[in-house]
Amino acid sequence: MKATGVVRRIDDLGRIVIPKEIRRNLRIREGDSLEIYTDGTDKIILKKYSHIESIHNFIIHYVDAVYAANKKEIIITDTERIIAAAGNFRKDVVGKKIDLRLDERIQKKTTQIVEKNEGLDVADNLVINSAAVLKPITVYGDIIGAVIVIGEDTIVEAEKMLADMTSAFLGKYLET
Repeated sequence: MKATGVVRRIDDLGRIVIPKEIRRNLRIREGDSLEIYTDGTDKIILKKYSHIESIHNFIIHYVDAVYAANKKEIIITDTERIIAAAGNFRKDVVGKKIDLRLDERIQKKTTQIVEKNEGLDVADNLVINSAAVLKPITVYGDIIGAVIVIGEDTIVEAEKMLADMTSAFLGKYLET
């Protein structure tokens, strides 16, 4: 565990403030959920909670089925990492931390079309130069990740619909 040298007091309601520098480095935003663990001794461990990661196996099967049916490459991320990818991606991209530029795109809360050769920075050593559509996934209005569907030269209606459908389906699934 890395020491930060920061000490905080617990207030009378049991709250503690996580320093801004740590929140910024770990991309913890207001409203984010944190899981609380203990290691059985005297340590408390906080971990960002990922709604999408909680259904990880389901999402892996889902993207494989999408690719098998449509031959459309697809990536699902949470706000931290690539959760699943299907198509011509190396399997080692799953679990990689997403690029800050992708996180900024996701936080815009809008469907975005990326033109061919515009370059979509997804993760370290993963830049998509094909056309793509990016659709944020929301649960109860909060952004929890994104769907990226890769096209070829231009994005067609089928790819937009696939991204919209996947985002809506995963969002509704996680709300239940």
